[in-house]
Amino acid sequence: MYIVIAGGGIAGSALAKELANKKHDVVVIDVSKEACERLYATTGVIAVNGSASEIETLKEAGIEKADLAIGALYLDVDNLTFALLARSLGVSRIIVKMRNPAYEEAYKTAGVTSICDMISMIRTRVMTEIETKNMRVIAPIREGKMQLVMFEVPSGWPKEGITIRELAKHKEFSGDYIFAGVFKMEDERLYTPHGNDVLYAGDRVFMVADFRMLQAVSTYLSAFGN
Repeated sequence: MYIVIAGGGIAGSALAKELANKKHDVVVIDVSKEACERLYATTGVIAVNGSASEIETLKEAGIEKADLAIGALYLDVDNLTFALLARSLGVSRIIVKMRNPAYEEAYKTAGVTSICDMISMIRTRVMTEIETKNMRVIAPIREGKMQLVMFEVPSGWPKEGITIRELAKHKEFSGDYIFAGVFKMEDERLYTPHGNDVLYAGDRVFMVADFRMLQAVSTYLSAFGN
């Protein structure tokens, strides 16, 4: 995949490195010559020195053949300009980092296909960590609306275990969620659970759900101790 990233700061350079490691063709645009040189020296990623709000710079970066454009600039107004130009030059998939939620509708109007709402993602993650102390947030999903978390089945869990089907009968598990995986500590095995599979104390469960659902599950788990 050919990817153009606007912004070679912390977010942009980290993305560029990760994408390049995944064998994607990546070009970064940044106004700082030093940032461009540093990025190339540390990652080997090609960096174009110039403004991502200038059509000539975008064309130099090969935006017209890009499969994906990513706006990782500091200011929303700059990311918005980049998105508008990228769309006008034929890019079908555009992702932007949004700092101010007031720009959300403008981004959608500009044709942005995915918005990373930084404030909402951070807020949701912090609240999940605080309000669900027996869970660890792995990653936000759908711009923070859902969370992938991991929890360890507590030590006070019934020794005979509880099946996935039995858990689903409890009111705390009545919302929209999915068990994404279970890691068995005794044989270090990760598998996708089904209704008849049994969870035992010490198992590590990966779960996707919204914040309210996770709160309910956290309360349920607390009844069995740490």
